[in-house]
Amino acid sequence: MASGVRAAQREATRQRIVQVAVELLIERGLAATTTVEVQRAGGFSRGALLHHFPTREAMLGATIRALMERNEAAVRQAEADTPADLDRVERAIRVLCASMVRPAFVAELELWAAARTDPALREVLRREEKRARVDLYRVVGEVFGEDLSSSERYPMVASLTVQFLRGLAISDVLRGERRTTERLIADWGAVARAILEGNNP
Repeated sequence: MASGVRAAQREATRQRIVQVAVELLIERGLAATTTVEVQRAGGFSRGALLHHFPTREAMLGATIRALMERNEAAVRQAEADTPADLDRVERAIRVLCASMVRPAFVAELELWAAARTDPALREVLRREEKRARVDLYRVVGEVFGEDLSSSERYPMVASLTVQFLRGLAISDVLRGERRTTERLIADWGAVARAILEGNNP
């Protein structure tokens, strides 16, 4: 019984560390998300933090799953907020776009970008990448719906849509021009629809 309680307490501490790291990553960026700052912000002892995450890279790798969960929740909220009477393809893209310009998604992109020049972080993220990719494409498929995602051309549309929206999220950070974003979403919606219907876009 006592060992079970201790195990539950350790897991609760681990989850709290991850959540504090996620909040710092979203609010202050990667540079500010150090083990020292997480320790200070969460009120953890140094020993407790290092017990769960011996390195900063290990801690950051653990944030990927938490960020994915937040991003999926953002997709569900965007689905509820987006009018149901839109063209199905355009609606799917708008739902995904609304979730992918939110801070948690941009924070996730920041991690992947930082891994380019950080071998230790890159190695940790590679271990999380497979699950993250599976979860992402599962959510994208659910947003497009069974009818559209059963098309033999859907995998191409899903892959291109994810790449398009990642680029749009980064561009939105730099420019935030709503008119341009709206035009790009409409343009990609038309292209994606043409691909799914087997027409030349």
